[in-house]
Amino acid sequence: MDAAVTAFAKHGLEAASISEVTSIANVANGTFYYHFRDKAELVDAVAHAIAASLVGQVDDAIRQVTDGSERVALATQYFIRLAAAEPEWGWLVAEAMMNTGEFRNQIARGIRKDIGIGMEQGLFDVELTDLLLTSLLAIVGTTLRELLQHPKSGRLEQAAAEMILRLLGVPPKDARLLPKRVLAKFGEINTTIFDQRRPNDRGAVD
Repeated sequence: MDAAVTAFAKHGLEAASISEVTSIANVANGTFYYHFRDKAELVDAVAHAIAASLVGQVDDAIRQVTDGSERVALATQYFIRLAAAEPEWGWLVAEAMMNTGEFRNQIARGIRKDIGIGMEQGLFDVELTDLLLTSLLAIVGTTLRELLQHPKSGRLEQAAAEMILRLLGVPPKDARLLPKRVLAKFGEINTTIFDQRRPNDRGAVD
């Protein structure tokens, strides 16, 4: 599983081969097939492991936040920072945001939940279509990729949160101010205590 994360981050989900994964893991191809039927099953297991860790940590961090717009603003920034704190995971997540499939669906669970809360509260006057969700995830993926390439870039995650809020129908002034306001209200996330549990067998985490 660790070898798969490394291979996928380096070569991309589509380009990385089973042979590259087994080479990094220093095992024979036959060992791979003892654990997984095919590459698709491996990707699914990695997706579940990483999504469970990242989405779970963000959800725990904003558990006390009840306002839908605040949840979206805070979760966007927390998620980007957490993913960037573990570069191999970050690159893999950034690619997943640009593709369809189970990996992206797993990563998208958190934002779907928070947007749903905002819609129920009447804060977002939108229909959560596949096109809108793809646009929102593309913003997160692009921002994460930029942050990984330029770690010292200033507050890219705030700009991403603003763009997402605007796409959800939040007035421009509120969308601009809210990302900074929620950090002041609820606090920055501490990526030095980032839960670096790595995926192990069958999508679990250590």
